[in-house]
Amino acid sequence: MKIELDSELSTSNKIISYSDDAFKLKDSVIETNIVISKDRLIENWSVDSYQNLATQHLDQIILWHPELIIIGSGKIPSFPNPELIAYVASKNIGLEIMDSGAACRSYNLLLDEGRDVVACLFLSNY
Repeated sequence: MKIELDSELSTSNKIISYSDDAFKLKDSVIETNIVISKDRLIENWSVDSYQNLATQHLDQIILWHPELIIIGSGKIPSFPNPELIAYVASKNIGLEIMDSGAACRSYNLLLDEGRDVVACLFLSNY
């Protein structure tokens, strides 16, 4: 699936398109799991899959003070990890977990609304 930007004037880290093996931003194609916000990008994120995501992996992201963290679990939706949800909620931050395609679309929409959102995106479920 492809997502097209409405405006090329945007300086935010928007996701132009995504596939099973890459995320395309305005000036780059990234073939690794990423963490992205309007003004930050972590490529080659040390977490190799959603199943291995633990609370300590979210600590750096929580320091960015987002109002919402979206986790794209890969191609197939995964069950939310109750420990992650409770940990992030204890920091007064929202957490949504969905497949990575839906996460990319949601991230862009929330970014367009001016929301302070961070997306942690995995390319696959393995």
